[in-house]
Amino acid sequence: MATLSKRVTKKVISNVTLEQAQQASEHFASQRNKLDKIEAQMNEKINKVKAGYAEEITAIKDSLDEPMETLEVFATEQKTNWGKKKSMELLHTTVGFRTGNPTVSKKKGFTWEAIVEVMKKNKVFKGFIRTTEEINKEAILLEKNEAVLNQLKEDAYVFITQDEKFYVEVKKEELSN
Repeated sequence: MATLSKRVTKKVISNVTLEQAQQASEHFASQRNKLDKIEAQMNEKINKVKAGYAEEITAIKDSLDEPMETLEVFATEQKTNWGKKKSMELLHTTVGFRTGNPTVSKKKGFTWEAIVEVMKKNKVFKGFIRTTEEINKEAILLEKNEAVLNQLKEDAYVFITQDEKFYVEVKKEELSN
């Protein structure tokens, strides 16, 4: 079955007068306030429903702790009997172990910086050390010398931009009457 798509053409607005802007401002603010009020009522109802179930949910979650621990101990003790399998089917559940992604760890008491220094001294480990070069954008933003900034723009094709975004802020106190 083909779905019908509705094409919406956006109205082009130009040459807006102060009066039209004031009317648009009033409409926007009143609709935004209505929306905020409806969302607040909705959230209040949602929170009441959640509160009504919170105690029961907490009790059920708490009741899962002991069986979970029992199943984990069982699985750990029986894992050697599973052979190559990572899981075991029980009557009502499947228990097993998932292998996580490999991670690189370090021995306790050593810092990564100290390990890098040790690895730098051994040619075999040089391939395990990463060297990254990147633009220091913070330094460029802090640069105040116009000549340097112009040279950066001309020679390195890098320049500072600052966007300006339009916003509408509703004055809630004025329209709450």
